[in-house]
Amino acid sequence: GADVEMTVPLGKDAGLWDEFTPILHQLKLQLHGDGVEESKELTVGLRRIEMKDAKFYLNGRLTFFRGTHEGCEFPLTGYPPVDVESWRKVLQVCRDYGLNHMRFHSWCPPEAAFVAADELGMYLQPECSNWGQYDRNGKLIAWVNRETQRIIDAYGNHPSFVLFSSGN
Repeated sequence: GADVEMTVPLGKDAGLWDEFTPILHQLKLQLHGDGVEESKELTVGLRRIEMKDAKFYLNGRLTFFRGTHEGCEFPLTGYPPVDVESWRKVLQVCRDYGLNHMRFHSWCPPEAAFVAADELGMYLQPECSNWGQYDRNGKLIAWVNRETQRIIDAYGNHPSFVLFSSGN
């Protein structure tokens, strides 16, 4: 299919998303055409992250990432939760301790983590699962590049997705 780009006016009073005001907007897109009737509802947050003089700014405000490391340790289940409520609980503990950031060490959490983080105003740093040395024939770097694109395509629309790394 062809890519379509459009500008959606939300008005000058549309609230911005950050850790202090995690304002989310509901957006409904509809496509009508010859034999086509499609619609999709999206939850979006408006934010702009920049670097100036080796400092991070979110929506023009100097921002410090106060975070923790999440190494995919879930000993009771052997896997990370995949529901939003479980991630709300995990991330709320971080918020209660004054943290605003979580690094996912060499892994990318499920969508439920991003949804919860969007709601709570947590800044997430997913990573590509890269634990090895780069090989001479380029197969690992090619895989990392493909996996990176898949992560960005799947979760890049979440306002909580603010940092990314290729992993260890």
